[in-house]
Amino acid sequence: MKHTGMLALKISMVALLFASVCIAQGGRKGADQTQSIVILPFESSVKGASGLPEATRTAIIQMIKDEALFAAVLTPEEAKDKDKATMLELSARLVDFEPGNAAKRVLVGFGGGRAHAGFEFVIKDSKGELWKKTLKSNASFWFNGTTSSAAERAELPEGVAKKLIEELKKRNR
Repeated sequence: MKHTGMLALKISMVALLFASVCIAQGGRKGADQTQSIVILPFESSVKGASGLPEATRTAIIQMIKDEALFAAVLTPEEAKDKDKATMLELSARLVDFEPGNAAKRVLVGFGGGRAHAGFEFVIKDSKGELWKKTLKSNASFWFNGTTSSAAERAELPEGVAKKLIEELKKRNR
């Protein structure tokens, strides 16, 4: 009798856990598998950031594909012969960039001198602008004063891409 009660308790707990997961997932809106997104070349209005817009675009393309947020992720060349009615366009412009300064990190500390980048993102459909947001990413706080600014800059594209993915997931909810 004692074992039967424990078995019933275990079955009840598993059923409760399963039900809570189903309820949590049921309220979430999934990826929009009806629309494709075209990632346009990124622009820069900031001097001294050569290569950063291209590296950020590459990171974003890969992360959007990995997260399966859209039916397809295309470049402008791949989208030439596709139906524009079901496509979104993502454009971006680098609006803020600081390459980082190791001396400032050593002397000031508290995050001073860290590399950062800010991009203004715009999503448009065939009718016009749908979404616009400026996102800024700072180099990791774990870098210390002896870390090169180049190492900090190398982490910026992935940081910006992660922030954009978070925002796109919020938008799709």
